[in-house]
Formats: sequence, C-alpha cells, structure tokens
Amino acid sequence: MDVSDFIERTNDLDSPDDLFLQFKKTIGEFGFGSCLFAGGSTDLMFRTRYNIESATPIILNHYPDAWTSHYLEQNYIEIDPVFARIKRQWEPVIWDDLATRKIGAAEKKMMHEAREAGLGNGVSFPLHGPDGDNFIISMASDLTPGSLMLRRHYPYLRLISAQFFLVFNDLWRKGAAARGAIPHLTARERECLQWTAHGKSAWEIGAILHISEATVRFHLANAFVKLGAQNRINAIVRGIRWGLIAL
Repeated sequence: MDVSDFIERTNDLDSPDDLFLQFKKTIGEFGFGSCLFAGGSTDLMFRTRYNIESATPIILNHYPDAWTSHYLEQNYIEIDPVFARIKRQWEPVIWDDLATRKIGAAEKKMMHEAREAGLGNGVSFPLHGPDGDNFIISMASDLTPGSLMLRRHYPYLRLISAQFFLVFNDLWRKGAAARGAIPHLTARERECLQWTAHGKSAWEIGAILHISEATVRFHLANAFVKLGAQNRINAIVRGIRWGLIAL
C-alpha cells in the first residue's frame, strides 16, 4: 500500500463522508472490512460542537447496521472496554490483547457478540485533537489475528489514521464556518486574545493598544464567553483551532 497515494487523494476531498469512504477502501487492502470514527466523549457540549445528533459520540460509521443498532440499544458505550481504554492512553488498542487482560463478564459478553456480528478482530487508534478533544478510529475484520498481521501493518495504519484525522479537522472547520458555528470576535477582541496568546498581561496589552487595562479585561471576558472558554489557555487554544488568532 502506498501511503503517499492515500495522502494525495484525501487532501483533495470535499466532505467527511468521502474521506471516510476513501479510508475504508484503503484499510480494506489490509484486510479490514469495517470502520468507525467517534468522539471520545458523550458530553453534550462535545456532541454539539461536532454536530453529532445521537446521544453517543459516533461521527462516521461503517460497522454492520445490525451491530450498531444492538450496540446502541444495549448502551454498550458504558462498558465498551476499547472505548474505556482509548480515552486514557496514547497507544492503540488491539482487540485481541483484551482477551489476556481482566475484563468483566459484561465486557466479555459484548466482545463475544461483536465477534458474532463480524467484528472479530481489530485495532483502535486514539486521536488527540486541540482543546483536549479526544477521538477514536477503529478498524475491524472477521479474519483471524494472524492473517491481519496487525503489528506488521501498524506503522501504515497509524499514518493513515493520522492523515484521516488531519483532513477531517480541516473539513470540519470549513463546515463549521459555513454553518456559522465558529464564533465571531470583534477586531478588538481578537487583538486582545492575540496578544494574550503571546504571553502579554492585560496591563501590557492596554499599553500596546492604547486602551485601559479594564477595557482589555472587558474584551477578553467577551471573547471567553463567545468561545465557551473557562480561562485564558482554553480561549487561546480554541481561538487557534478556529483560525481566529495565530501564533
């Protein structure tokens, strides 16, 4: 598999759905027939930010419909051992490795049912975005672990997953802008936030912009509200992510 070909093709795509179709086609060459991309949080604010309509963080899904329906009906998101581990580690989760670890009876039941649904073996990669947002991309197969050669293909799968995530973020930002989801900051709010990102205090920003310290704090407070940020660091990260300021 030529990873550079996947990178070139996905850089020119216009929608997350087209991106995911290309991703599925590419991982199919490694023996994976199904894939899923989801957020790492069930929080309402997270789901609203990424325009996720369901109560689960599923964003793009090419798992069997019957399994997806069963998973949601049983609320398996609450016990999914892959989902639980992917939120707290940087390394991928190889599903077969879970069999060697202590997992509960309910988790074993879920994994057994997944195998019966054609999701017998797979790997899930954690994807860590800006502002602390975490995601997961999983690829699954009904092939035996040995035929998948997961560890041999690991570097390629990781590169493909990273490229998918980069393009998804670009497409999401464009879509968010079109939907008006990216907050509008006034020129002065952006100036104050920009200087804050460069480590300047409210007093120093006031001196630079020839306004009072109180006025700087007023503009920053407005920016925080619009960005949904609780502090300066949070506001700076969100401002950079949405292209409102730059470093």
